[in-house]
Amino acid sequence: MTSFKTIASLLLIILLVHILALINYWYWTYQWLDIPMHFLGGFWAAMAIIFLISNFQFPIQKEFLNQNFLRFTIVILSFVIFIGVFLEFVEFLYDIFISSRGYSGFLQLGAADTIADLFFDLLGAFVFIFIYRIQERFKKV
Repeated sequence: MTSFKTIASLLLIILLVHILALINYWYWTYQWLDIPMHFLGGFWAAMAIIFLISNFQFPIQKEFLNQNFLRFTIVILSFVIFIGVFLEFVEFLYDIFISSRGYSGFLQLGAADTIADLFFDLLGAFVFIFIYRIQERFKKV
């Protein structure tokens, strides 16, 4: 499930939908579209982080992947939320330097939108972590 091909394909799909949404103003027409995009982004980020940890030689690789569910989940969600917060800063800077000059629509719709975006980033990551752990359990059986 965490192959490079799967990760690259999902990223390509997310980017394609995002570009189409920006070009066609779907984010402003269909404000709900932001929710599945953040969910998929969180799902992808968790997938990519687990792939990187499991396929490159890190000193704690085996111990990390086999530790208890709570610690594993907290570490992966921490990386995902870091990426999510970074992207929220990008949206904020976009609004300050581009949207405020009248070039395009606003991306930040307020604090509630930011919190919802981060929530769906985390939810997508948690769903992937859950699927990953179930898949790993069945591999051991």
